[in-house]
Amino acid sequence: MKMCKSQVAARGVAAVLAGAAALVGLCSCDEKQADMSETKTIEPTVKAEIPAAETPTAPDTAAADEATAALLEVLIYDLGRRAADNAGHPELNGGVRNMLEVLLKYRDAKKDSMAGTIEALRLNMLLADTTRNLTAWQRACGFYDEARAAYEALPQEVRELPENKSQLSSICNGKAFCLMRSGDMEQALELYGEALVIDNDLYTPLAPEGGTIPQEATVSPELSKAAEALLSSYRCLGECQLAADDPEEGRVTLKRGIDMAVTLNRLTPGMHMQYIRLLVSMGNLESICGNEQEVYRNWLKALEMCQLLVKSTPDPVLRNRASAAFQGLLPHVKALHERLNPTEPAPEQPAPEQPAAAPQLPVGL
Repeated sequence: MKMCKSQVAARGVAAVLAGAAALVGLCSCDEKQADMSETKTIEPTVKAEIPAAETPTAPDTAAADEATAALLEVLIYDLGRRAADNAGHPELNGGVRNMLEVLLKYRDAKKDSMAGTIEALRLNMLLADTTRNLTAWQRACGFYDEARAAYEALPQEVRELPENKSQLSSICNGKAFCLMRSGDMEQALELYGEALVIDNDLYTPLAPEGGTIPQEATVSPELSKAAEALLSSYRCLGECQLAADDPEEGRVTLKRGIDMAVTLNRLTPGMHMQYIRLLVSMGNLESICGNEQEVYRNWLKALEMCQLLVKSTPDPVLRNRASAAFQGLLPHVKALHERLNPTEPAPEQPAPEQPAAAPQLPVGL
């Protein structure tokens, strides 16, 4: 049974501060003035003034707390997550494992004070995602369960906020991936289906009329993020259906995602990357089913989309992803072309040049 693979972005190195508190002590000092004897013979024209004792200044604890929170935000949720996303890299693997244990101690130390807060949800999600990236599937499932419990502990009005509903989708998606890798296809399919429903509910209120983004329209960050999540959910569910030996259902699901991307017609770079991944997954499915012509059609389109994304996005992470996908696809597309169209010259597919400018990209099969 073929298992689908998860791409992780190439990102930077990170360190995590497990918990720091700077205590500023108050020092109270009483300045004593010396007795001044009055001189009987000479009266000074200018009297020296003895400065009053300075009032001790209280430490700005609010500013210190704010600075600590900002530091932890960067080290844990920015650099720490970037490191976790690259846990498979030999130079980072050991550091990420150590980071995981430090994070766990930090979480446990703060557990009571964080109960019922967004912070508890975010930290448990990072623990779960990091453990998943270290391929400890069963342990990661446990962390995803704790993340879900942290989500359920939030007040209802907080749970219903789009950004937090999106976190619930990520919990379902992450645990489903771990279950699939562990061979529990039934539960994995159920959770991938739940994630798709959540992402569709979040996307629908933001969807453009008729499903197509007008050329002159500005794509809001909220629409872009919701569309990316929904396209990703179509791909993940389709790949899981294929891994569960149901390629027909997988084809239907992947086609829905591809059709959505084509109908949107104008994609942001993140949406564009999800479209590429859908095309690659559809090609993988058709390859398993022995439909070489469809494999060639989908992979060739993905190759063209990689070139366009590399040329058009200012985002270095997406540019690297698209470039890596291009290099991985190119030899397979060439081999398929030689086998399927031996008398025709292979289409020109020069390596994409970096970088270029416009983030809005037209698409279409």
